[in-house]
Parts: sequence; structure tokens; C-alpha cells
Amino acid sequence: MNETVEKKENLLSSVQLTPMVRQYKEIKSRHRDKILLFRVGDFYEMFFEDAREAASILNIALTSRNEMPMAGFPFHAANHYIQKLLGAGKKIAVCEQMEDPSKAKGLVKRDIVNIITPGTVLDDTFLGKKQNNFLLSIYGLNQKLSLLFIDISTGDCFALSSKWIPSGSEKYRVLLDEISKFLPSEIIYNEKLKEEESFNVFLSSLGILNESFPDWYFGDFSEDSKEIKYPSDITEDIILHKNVMGVIHYLYETQGGLAGSSTADFYKRIQMILNEAVLINKKDIVEMDDFTVKNLELVKNLREGTKQYTLLEILDHTVTPMGGRLLRNWIVMPLYNLKEIYERQNYTEAFFDDSILTSSIREILKQINDIERLASRISLKKAIPRELPALSFSLKKAMELKGLLEKKEEFLNLAEGILDLSEISKLIDSAIVEDPSSTFGGEVIREGFNEELDNLRKIMKEGKDFIIKLQNRERERTGIASLKVKYNNVFGYFIEISKANLNNVPGDYIRKQSLVNAERFTIPELSEYEEKINSASERVTKLEEDIFKQVLNEVSLKVAELQKIAHTLALIDVYANFAVVAKENGYVKPIVFDGSDFSIKEGRHPVVEKYIGRNLFVPNDTVLDGEEKRIMILTGPNMAGKSTYLRQNALITIMAQIGSFVPAREAKIGMIDKIFTRIGASDNLAQGQSTFLVEMQEAANILLSSTPKSLIIMDELGRGTSTYDGLSIAWAVIEFLHEHPEKCGKTLFATHYHELTKLGEKKGIENFNIAVREYKDELIFLRKVVPGPADKSYGIYVAKLAGIPDEIIERAKIILETLETEGNLARDRIENIFDKSYRKTFKKVKEIELFPDNQYQNIIDRIKNIDINRITPLESITFLSEIKKQLEGKS
Repeated sequence: MNETVEKKENLLSSVQLTPMVRQYKEIKSRHRDKILLFRVGDFYEMFFEDAREAASILNIALTSRNEMPMAGFPFHAANHYIQKLLGAGKKIAVCEQMEDPSKAKGLVKRDIVNIITPGTVLDDTFLGKKQNNFLLSIYGLNQKLSLLFIDISTGDCFALSSKWIPSGSEKYRVLLDEISKFLPSEIIYNEKLKEEESFNVFLSSLGILNESFPDWYFGDFSEDSKEIKYPSDITEDIILHKNVMGVIHYLYETQGGLAGSSTADFYKRIQMILNEAVLINKKDIVEMDDFTVKNLELVKNLREGTKQYTLLEILDHTVTPMGGRLLRNWIVMPLYNLKEIYERQNYTEAFFDDSILTSSIREILKQINDIERLASRISLKKAIPRELPALSFSLKKAMELKGLLEKKEEFLNLAEGILDLSEISKLIDSAIVEDPSSTFGGEVIREGFNEELDNLRKIMKEGKDFIIKLQNRERERTGIASLKVKYNNVFGYFIEISKANLNNVPGDYIRKQSLVNAERFTIPELSEYEEKINSASERVTKLEEDIFKQVLNEVSLKVAELQKIAHTLALIDVYANFAVVAKENGYVKPIVFDGSDFSIKEGRHPVVEKYIGRNLFVPNDTVLDGEEKRIMILTGPNMAGKSTYLRQNALITIMAQIGSFVPAREAKIGMIDKIFTRIGASDNLAQGQSTFLVEMQEAANILLSSTPKSLIIMDELGRGTSTYDGLSIAWAVIEFLHEHPEKCGKTLFATHYHELTKLGEKKGIENFNIAVREYKDELIFLRKVVPGPADKSYGIYVAKLAGIPDEIIERAKIILETLETEGNLARDRIENIFDKSYRKTFKKVKEIELFPDNQYQNIIDRIKNIDINRITPLESITFLSEIKKQLEGKS
């Protein structure tokens, strides 16, 4: 807040404020870090700095009253505006009127009923159906970190123990890798971490809402928290255990307290919705750094950051939100565990082989609601009436699905995961109407479920007949045919008589209100009826709400079972989805084994072929192993398809190790433990990092982290700097990979540096190129990978295709011919130097002569003999002029 604004608000604080504004300021004082939505009638209002900030984000009018800034929007449009505030990374506190303003005596009571933060959203309205919404908690102690990704809307929880995270600056590398997979929308962390300036810089670069909490916040802050039971891997890791406690503390503050839960009750509920935390074991998961997740466009494309043109888009034909979320998590965490890979493959194959059953199963799945998120809202007392019938319907459909699965032996284990919760369905069906109203007091609880409620409703129903009878009787008694018995929210029930008939009004009528053309009256009998009806109406509302809460509590006892059912349905959805995608796209079941061979016949890029058409895509083979064919150097012109070829091999590997079939005629893949990519040009200007620096960081990470079982994809390494610098680096990197087979795995290396093809003479390195043909001064891309190096780069042809004017193209050809002729000598000398072994490279580089012969030796000697400490500026200029003349004379 700037100084002027602060002074103005201090002034406003000192003047006489209205009772409502004082109420606002008191509530706001408890939620300073949030935008406070303050309910006033049919609007949510914001005041002071909240109003200024929200008006800017929401593009709504900023007004003022008595110099107090104000902004607001209708309550019925709240979801739209709340979503925009969340998208801007804001926390929100919703303050509602806790009583009917028409019945309130004095100031209407108000209080916070809901706190919404980007990482703790529960309402489906604000969530992507097929994407988790993770809150990331980071706890650091003694240079060690633990990470906890939790989605409270589903109960999904992924934990990374401190033993898998290195200390020092390398911990940020791991942290960034995990963030790129789970994409959290909010981060909390302990204050101790703020002491590290590098941590603060790292956080600020992410652009994610984050907040620190005291170190004590991450601990057993009450006796109740000690009752929570977790897997031994969590409780034995003190750093991770403290992290879990911090998350629960934060969730209680944003969710539990407002629901009226005691800490003990909330801990039980949170334990029910948090699936047993999945401890990410680096030994069982394929490691992929953030560069790889981004470069391969697994779940977000590089251009817009959307799902389009990604592997997820191609593979995701799931029909439930639960299945969609599970598939996404599988894609960013491929398996390095043969047993689990085989299990997924076998289920996929069983669905693939029975298309009729698969189709029937998917039709049922389409009708099932998001049980995972329903279970979380039920456990946290956030469910609304219409969600319980939706749950009951889904449980019945799940049992129908179970019957289909039991008909096939391969699916019996899956069928066992669909538990019979028919007693829950019966309870819901007997208690809740099929289409309940959104508010209590309408029609939520079914007739016949509660005797008292039925009697009260009978009184209210009979009351309508009473009003008609009373009206007819009074018309007859008074002789006033136009007499009417009416009702409104302000005056309740009354008898209305026109001015012309006032002479006929009986003496026992009591005047309530005078209008221009009529008078309103009541009689003791009508007043007694009104009191009886109002009492019944209030009691119906309260009774319906109490009964609903009782039913909700009963259902919440089965949250663990509901989550198991939801997870099983998600698995079924993904397996059936894999089968459908495989059949539609002509995918085959890959052979995955614990070996070093990597053989793909007629492999295809799953995304590219989907968009251009399978008939137009040219498939290619890839054969690598741990010895004879460990490194492939791929040359060819731009636009020929090198990058597509590189990426398709990485994507096929990922698909194979998540249990999917793959786009190839045949695939045999020795399990890959890590996938690294160095693709494309990117920079990080926010941290002062150039394209070339980022490129070198990516390459360094590969060289320091790869193993013999890794897959390394490098595309145009070294192009971010000068030609000879880039060539030197690329050459040295390939030699390092070749000379260290015990550290570096199978490598696909695409390049425009034709000098690198000399390395193809070494054992273990092979040259390939993307075939092209010249025809009548045109270049035809054949898209086929063939043995041997490319004969030239064809860059000028590509420029012509791009629309560069003909005169420039012709001039470029002349320049190219000149450069190629004059550059042969230098190129031969460089290749001769680079052809030495890796261990002698740097020694030999120092021995390179600066010039090809001794014609400049005299000049060199003169430069060496200068005493730069004694020469004057004028002498320097004179000397430079003489040297320039000598050089011009030799050129």
C-alpha cells in the first residue's frame, strides 16, 4: 500500500464510522491476507484496499462513499468473480448475513462462512474436472527439504522424502522438477527457509501464490494431532512428518474451523479424505527433469500452455474425471517397475481383446459422477443436498459395472475393488428426494423419513385450505365480494379491503396498513394462524438441515470405502481408455524388459500423426543398444523431421512405461530409468539467463545425472553461441558420452554441424540422416531416417520455402559457394584436431597456430614486444595505425 493510500485509510479509521463499516473492519482484521466479500443484501461488497485491488482484477467499477473506496457484484454472479480472483492468485474470505435482515433487530449479524484459496478449493465450479489442484507444502531443516503435494478436493497426496532431495543448490533442481509435474496452485513453507536468499529468488521466479508460516506451525500443535497415524516412512522422517503437520494445520484454518469441527473431529475427517500418502520412490519412477516435461509437451504445450497438441490430449479419451486425473499423473510419472508395467499392460490387453465389453463398461462409466471429489466434500461437511442423490446413483452404477467385470476372469481383481455400499444408497434414497431444492425448507428430506417433519408439512399444506376457507367466510360475513386474504414478507398475512368498501368493515377488524386505494386489516384468528405457520416453516427448515447433517455424518463414515471405489473406477477408466486409443490409432503392445536393447520398428509420433493423418505420417525405425549402437548422430536440413523423430522415441518410451500400447509396428524397450532432453531454444530472462546459458544448464544436468539405462535426446546442442564454440562443445559432449558408457545411456543427437559426423567412425557411434531429394531446383522432404551422414544442410532451400525473395536466395547461393571453397582448409584442420581422443583434446587445442602460415609473424612479434605500462595514448594510436597498414598490405 502506498503512503498516500495508507494516510487516507488511517484518516478514515479515525472518523466516525457507521456500525456496518466498523463490523466490516473487525472481520477484515482477522483476514488481512484475503479479499473479503462482505454480503450486503443481494451484493458482495468490498471496501478500502480490497475494493481497489478487486476492481482492477475484475474490471468492475470502483466507487466511493465518504471517501471510502467501494466495489461490488451481485451475489448470484459470485462464482464468476471468485474464479477470476483465484486465477489472479488471491485468497478469498466470504462473509455472509447470518440472519434475515427483515427480522434482525439492529445491525445484521455477519460472519465468515467460507475461505477459498487457490490450493484449497473444493467447489467443482472452480476446478478443472480432469486435473488435480495441488497445494505444495515445503518444509526445510538443516539444508534438507521435504515436499508434500496435496489435493484436498480429491484426497490425493504425493510426498517426497528428504532422503531423495540433495542439499545445497541442487535441491532447487529437484524442487523445480517436481513442480513441473504437479503444477501446484499455491505453496506454503516454513519461515526458516526465508533465511536462504536463493530460496527467495527461486520462489519469486515461479509466479505461484506462496506464504510462509512459523516453524512451530509445522509440528504437533495439539494432543489431537498426535492421534493421526501415517505410514512408517512418514513418521520416521522427522522433516516429512513436520511437513504433514503443517499442511493439516493450514487445512484446519481454511476448512475445518469454519465447518464447526473441533480439532479432534477435523483430524479424523482429514485422515479419512487423505488417501494413504503416495511416497514418491525415485527407484520406481522414471526421472524426468522440468526441461523434459516441458520440451516433450507431455501435459502442456509450449505455445499456449494448454492441453492441445500434447501427449495427454492424444491419450486422454477417459470418460470420468477420476480417470482423467489418474492418467495425467501416470504420464508425468512413468514406471520403472516391471511388475507394475506388466499389470497395466495385461489389463489394457484384456480390454483391447474384448471391444464389446469395453464399450459397455465405458457407457456405464460415463454416467458415474466424480465420487472422489464427492467423498472429500462429504467428509469436510461441504456437500450440498443434490450431491447425495448423485452419489447414490453412482454407487448403483458402480455395482452394475462390477457385475460386468465379474464375467471376465482377467477383471476379477478389479471387480473386488468396487465395494458394496448398498446400505449407503438405501439411506440416501430413503432420506433425500431425487431432485432436492438448493435450500432447506423447500423440499430436501423425503416424505415418510421423519414423522415430525411430515406433521409440520401437513400443517403448512392444510394452511392453504384454511386461507381459502377464511377468505370465503369473511366475504360472506362482510358482504364485500372483493375482500382478499394476502401475504407479503414485510407484513405477513392480512385482509385487504378497497376504500369503497370501508363502511362494511366489522368492528373486530384491526388496521395494519393504509394504502392509497385500500386498507389492510387482521383479525385474531388470522394472527394465530400466521404465528402457527411461521413457527412450522422455521421448524421445517431447521429440521431438514439437522436430518441432512445426520445423513451426511452416516455417509462420511464410509469415505475410505468411497475413495477405494473411486480409485478402482479410475483404473478401469484408464485401462479401457488405453484399449480404445490403441485400437483407434493402430498402437501395439510393446515388449518392456530389463535389458539394454531399444528397438522400435516403424515408430510414429503420436501427436503429429494424429493431426496430419496416419496415412501421411512416415514411420521410422530406431535401434540402439548398450554397446555397438549406443549413440546416433542425426543430420539433415531444417523441416526434414529431426525434432519429430527425436521426440517420438522419447514419447514411445513414456507410453510403454505407463502401461499404454505404442505407435509402432513393433517395439522392444529395455527399461529406461531417466529421460533427458535438450531441445529447442529457450531463455530465462527473469533470472538474467540467456538462451545459451539455459542450453548449457540443460546439457550439464544431463551429463551429471545420466546412467547407462538413461535415454538422452539432444537437438542442436551448441547453436546458441558462435559456430566454432558450438561445434567444439557439441563434439566434446558426444566424446564424453562415448568415453563414459558407465555413466551415459542411449543417445539420439541431432545436429547441423556436419563435422560431427566424423565421430561416426568410432565404435558405438552411428551416423543417420533424414533423407531429402532435389528435383528441378526444389527440395523434397522424404521424412525417412536412413544410415549415413547428410551431404549438406539445404538451409537455402528452406529459406526459399519460407518465402525469402529470389534475389536474396541467389545471392546466398553465391556466398555459400565462396565460403565452402575457402573454408575447406580451416575445416580440415579442425577435424584433425577433434579427431584426437577425448583425453587429449584440450591439450591439442592450445597448440593450434593462430594463422595458417608465418606471413604475420613479424606483426605478432611487434605486438609481443610492446610494454603496455609505458606506452602513451598517442603512441598506442600510432602503433595501431602502423599495424593496420601492414595487415592491409598483406591482404
